[in-house]
Amino acid sequence: MTSVFVDSNVVIYAFDRTDRTKHAAAKAWLSRLAASRTLTMSVQVPNEVYATLTLRHGLHPVADGVRDALAPLGRWVKAPLTFDVVTSAWLLQDRFQVRIWDALLLASANAASCDYFLSEDLNDGRRYGDVAVLNPFRHAPEDVLGPPA
Repeated sequence: MTSVFVDSNVVIYAFDRTDRTKHAAAKAWLSRLAASRTLTMSVQVPNEVYATLTLRHGLHPVADGVRDALAPLGRWVKAPLTFDVVTSAWLLQDRFQVRIWDALLLASANAASCDYFLSEDLNDGRRYGDVAVLNPFRHAPEDVLGPPA
């Protein structure tokens, strides 16, 4: 079964309605991945989303429902973020010259044996270890996962 690691930026677009096209695409991807049980993330993802929504967008964690909205993501936190993953991230950072936060996510995706890394922040189609990057705004879920069951 295909496994897709979702980057924080995709989850943020699912909450942020500023760009309607990206919002719709992000929601479609998350919905399809959840329905097919192929969604994977590390604990870093909801933490980054939380920080972005509360610090950058100025939302209140409780009054604006940020914590309630993020709580369901917990069931998809399946990728490890251990010190072994951190040391793997360092190697990815050195090899591919990516930011440490991206390297941590990529290392976590590799450790979880994910096939794809869904993100707009990295080069579409590029492989980082065993994980291939997919830009969710260039590919529809059915292009990768086939038609819905």
